[in-house]
Amino acid sequence: MNEDRSRAGHLRLVDSIEEMADEDLMVRYRAGQTEAFDVIVRRHRGPLMAFIRRMVRDAARAEELLGDVFLKVHRAAPRYEPTAKLTTYLYTVAYRACLNALDREKHRVDHPATGDFEAVKPTGPRHDPERNVATGEALAALERELGSLADGHRAAFLLYYRQGLSCAEVAACLEITPAEAKGRLAYARKLLRQRLAPMLEE
Repeated sequence: MNEDRSRAGHLRLVDSIEEMADEDLMVRYRAGQTEAFDVIVRRHRGPLMAFIRRMVRDAARAEELLGDVFLKVHRAAPRYEPTAKLTTYLYTVAYRACLNALDREKHRVDHPATGDFEAVKPTGPRHDPERNVATGEALAALERELGSLADGHRAAFLLYYRQGLSCAEVAACLEITPAEAKGRLAYARKLLRQRLAPMLEE
């Protein structure tokens, strides 16, 4: 009976942790509740990986950087104060890690031009193969052009359009003003429209 009550209490604890806001989870983790950090990792691993991989365009390197990001968050936990959204902090750490990695790669003689980045695969109707091919080509072209943007502009575009952050949150992550973030987004959109115009016309 005691064992059943203990198991039920543990399940309720897990459920309550899963439902907590990120900031509350970090406060719990700071206090020594290790399960709280596990929830943060599960919740944000996928989105962070998608952002980092599109920034560095190298799947293996992205995995390493993702680990570095969570390690840094773990080490910063004792000093954590819930003064801003944890998401903003996570993407700020990820962006800095990407910039450092890209800067190191630029100084390597054998740096590949495109890395091993894979474009997002199309998910169109199976009964329309021609449309699937066209969609796949368009997505691949978009990913290539995103990779050609300056790091800061690519990061702004990805954070806003792919990760769903607000313009103010993008500015906070990139440590620039909201006006600068809007400017980067507008410039990135303009360049992408220009470069993808021939395909869009087709």
